Amino acid sequence: MPEFQFQAKDGNGQSHQGKLESRERREVLQELRSRGWVPISVTETSATPEKKSKSAKTPIGIGNGKLSLRALLQFSTDLRDLLAAGMTLGSAIKKLSQQSGNLQRTAVLTQVHEDIVQGLSLSDSLKKYPKSFPEFYVSLIQAGEASGQLQDALQNAVRHYERAAEAREQVVGALVYPLLVAFFGFLVIIFCLVYVIPKFTQIFSDMDQILPLPTRILIVLSNSLIHYGWIFLVLGALIIIGFGRWRKTEKGRMTWHRFQLHVPIFQELIRSAAYANFARTLSNLLVNGVPVLTALDIVKKTANNAVLEKEIGKLKLRVTDGSSLSVPLSESGVFPDLFTDMLSVGEEAGQVPRSLAQIARRYDDELTRSIKRVTTVIEPLLMVLIAAGVGFVAISMLLPLFQLTQGLQ
Repeated sequence: MPEFQFQAKDGNGQSHQGKLESRERREVLQELRSRGWVPISVTETSATPEKKSKSAKTPIGIGNGKLSLRALLQFSTDLRDLLAAGMTLGSAIKKLSQQSGNLQRTAVLTQVHEDIVQGLSLSDSLKKYPKSFPEFYVSLIQAGEASGQLQDALQNAVRHYERAAEAREQVVGALVYPLLVAFFGFLVIIFCLVYVIPKFTQIFSDMDQILPLPTRILIVLSNSLIHYGWIFLVLGALIIIGFGRWRKTEKGRMTWHRFQLHVPIFQELIRSAAYANFARTLSNLLVNGVPVLTALDIVKKTANNAVLEKEIGKLKLRVTDGSSLSVPLSESGVFPDLFTDMLSVGEEAGQVPRSLAQIARRYDDELTRSIKRVTTVIEPLLMVLIAAGVGFVAISMLLPLFQLTQGLQ
């Protein structure tokens, strides 16, 4: 008869582990529940290596897609609510897998339900689908299972991703209008150079006079764009492709991200978003019981900035040697004094997760203010630049007419 190794927790949160003989995993799960224990994991120890390897593989055709952030948040919220209502984890996953409307979600959750029935923990099953369930999310679930607080872990994950999405939407929303204005302003100038200027050029060619310098410059630009526009397009495409490839190199990525942290006008916005994301992610991981070294590895992967990733890597090495969090960050020169001072106070009080959460809220507020400042500066600046461009075209076209009028007088 197959032998199964189990790990479970009782109502007091005490861990229990051992081995049971049974014909199938389901009977082991029923036995553990009859004892009043919550199964964490049940694995068959007598299975052949070939069988274990086969069962560990992700089914073909499943998990190759990706759950959207909206689908992940909806899944987390629904699962939390079903567990709060008293439904078992396996029944809740099965119920969610039967919902229509998202084929990828249905396929993934169906397999997750089968894994749970066979004795895998929820976090171990979710690890099979890294595209749909990020490492940060799986770590929170794993910590929630270990502490018996899976509902709280789900709630923390939802709050984290909602706030991260809100911050991202704030930044994108702040840049949409200025970019649209710049884009349409650029199209207006191109339209004038390609269609309007040539008509005036024919008129000016019949004039027996020397055209003003601005008009001659404009005519040269117009002729160049009409006759050699394809060259500009090819050069532009090559520059964009080359820049994209350079940015993917280690040196290029580091240089580009360092530039982002110091670019005029936008640096406060980018820094505030980065600091808030760092503090929020680390706080959520620590408060859910994830070990600090593991948490730093996850934070490094979610930093999205090579400069911060490098400093977080140094921070992990210093923490491994027994250092605090605040001292290496203060010495890095990347994190501001306010950030490290608040973190230092939290370390002294033994409230690092709470301190990090406060830091995240502080820089979330700073991000909102930075967005307002950026939009306040960049919108009138773009309007001035576009007006200057269109004004240059208009004045350049009118100057020959003014000359002709003065000559007639």
